[in-house]
Amino acid sequence: MLQDFSIGIGTRFVFGRDAHNRIGKELKQMGIRKVLIHYGSRKRLSDSGLLGSVKEQLRLHGIRILELGGVVPNPRLSLVREGIHLARKEKVDMILAVGGGSVIDSAKAIGLGAVADTDVWDFFTGAEVPGKSLPTGVILTYPAAGSESSEVSVINNTELGMKLLASHPVIRPAIAFMNPELTYSLPKFLTACGVTDMFSHVCERYFTPDGEVGVIDRMAEGILKTLAEIGPKVLAEPDNYSYRAEIMWISTIAHNDTVGVGRVQDWAVHEIGNELSALYDTPHGATLSIIMGSWMRYVYREAPERFARYAGEVFGVKWNRKNTLEAAYEGILKTEEFFRTMGMPVSFEEFQVPTDGVEQMLDRIAFHGEDDSIGGIKRLNRDDCRKIYETALKSRRTTSE
Repeated sequence: MLQDFSIGIGTRFVFGRDAHNRIGKELKQMGIRKVLIHYGSRKRLSDSGLLGSVKEQLRLHGIRILELGGVVPNPRLSLVREGIHLARKEKVDMILAVGGGSVIDSAKAIGLGAVADTDVWDFFTGAEVPGKSLPTGVILTYPAAGSESSEVSVINNTELGMKLLASHPVIRPAIAFMNPELTYSLPKFLTACGVTDMFSHVCERYFTPDGEVGVIDRMAEGILKTLAEIGPKVLAEPDNYSYRAEIMWISTIAHNDTVGVGRVQDWAVHEIGNELSALYDTPHGATLSIIMGSWMRYVYREAPERFARYAGEVFGVKWNRKNTLEAAYEGILKTEEFFRTMGMPVSFEEFQVPTDGVEQMLDRIAFHGEDDSIGGIKRLNRDDCRKIYETALKSRRTTSE
């Protein structure tokens, strides 16, 4: 049954070829006069011509510009604080992220901190609740995290060895410019990481202890099936506009809660996987492919029909009530096969992640509630998460023959 919910997706989307060239006109109409352009590598954006094009469009419409580069995967709190100082000093009207999820999350955090009376990290620890933010704009160059319209920002505090999220509607970007052509040059591994991230975002909402909700379940299954079909194809045809466009839009709807409303969500895979990023700086997409199969193996008996349905609808596994467990397990194998076809790891060993930090990672997982656990479809305590990590350490069979 669909539970009560409230959602406001206030992001305006400008989608299609040359969408980013409308930025000056659109921001001027919004009353923006001064922006802080935030990005990763200045050289990469300059060499591609994108940074110059964006700056030209902004200047043509009388919008003043500041720049702050240097964002890295698993964005750092130290750069966020630098951006907050700059935004306050220069009195900017908007933080404009040019990049993917890491850049956007960093820009969101700067927007929060620029108008806050407290240290921005307090929003990530939960000590303070966001109430306002400078608006964030996005030119998306790397579809993956869905941060272009989500109400979440994830930041890495390297001093404390913690990777935490802040979540509030005021964090959602005001506008996102989405041109699939800007993603043609993405390396294969980054594309595969992005597809994995989108896939996981939907799974975190699909594997729920709540009952079936036909429209939401079918939307989720359609997204997952599409990713399973075109993920490997886009790696073979990186200049295929149709594939890139579908993936870019899926990145948005996979994480703006369209397929997560009115139900309990899980998020254990992300919470367990995030600790690999915090401790070893493992790319986010790789942490998800490493953990997901092990998590599925550990929890699928809690909801075998849900996992069997997933196997059938997403990967075409035939099932009935007589072979529910077998079909559910087949879906897990198919999931790991899918990751493998894109070159993604499904174990610590395959990505050469150190295996001696399990207890340290467990110390940092934010277990909560009266049961001191995480997850939804099955509540997982420290011992449960340890077993999931241990299963993920070594390579294992992922073929379904």
